Amino acid sequence: MSAARYRKGYSLVVRDRELREYLPSIAAAGFDGVEPTFVADAYPSPEDHLARARELRRVCDDLGLVIPSMRGGTVPWGTIPSADPGERGRALDHTRKALECLKEMGGAVLLVVPGMRTPVVDYQTHWARVVEYGHGAAELAAEFDMRIGLENVEARFPVSELDWRALLDEIDSDRVGMYLDVGNILWLGLGFPEQWIRTMAHRIVQVHFKDARYRLHGATLHAEVHQLLNGDVDWPAVMAALEDVSYGGWVSVEPEPYAHLPAQLPRRLSADLDALFRMKEGGE
Repeated sequence: MSAARYRKGYSLVVRDRELREYLPSIAAAGFDGVEPTFVADAYPSPEDHLARARELRRVCDDLGLVIPSMRGGTVPWGTIPSADPGERGRALDHTRKALECLKEMGGAVLLVVPGMRTPVVDYQTHWARVVEYGHGAAELAAEFDMRIGLENVEARFPVSELDWRALLDEIDSDRVGMYLDVGNILWLGLGFPEQWIRTMAHRIVQVHFKDARYRLHGATLHAEVHQLLNGDVDWPAVMAALEDVSYGGWVSVEPEPYAHLPAQLPRRLSADLDALFRMKEGGE
């Protein structure tokens, strides 16, 4: 397996401090790019989206960092499955604005969470509204020549790899695929990431790496997100599965920042990614 098939990304919320202090640490650690988050008071921000997008790109260009993708923020969590057609329209308005930012920054993939499960929206209705959103988002993505990556998160929709595959097949657009988060699968007790990778195969548009634990001790469940290589993800199996489905491109970490000496974390994660990219079944 050649490490050259992957590019290292760093996913984070970029505010003023990160813009000035943390992005240089990410670049110095050897990352190829960063994945910002589209939330209030960040770079970029829905309130001043194009100006902040341009500023972030300027800083990243100076540091030699690419912006391949962006996390779409919290708005889609509640708006995509909403019973209110106006709120569902807001999800598409937010998506358009995010894609405008991404185009300004030179990116190609927008991460979107396909709605949070709630007691007031049943699974079948939620499904239908995600399909509705997917069709609208695909048209927007085609307009901007980009892709939408729907991500598996703690919102718990859909709940299995077979449902994910069926949902994307129903949306039926090469502009909408899955943004697969390896650690979230294990953390949420939804199976094994290497199996999901093989099930989703060509539908995977981009990948997040983090680690997790999911263990039962008697009647007590311990489910935790961990930094890379500090959990129970079977990384040799994950890397073999990515190779089996011919995935290549961006792999981004999505870490919890260190409280002290934050510049140490990018260095550690960059080295860990390099080791993973060299890994073969059974170890290096």
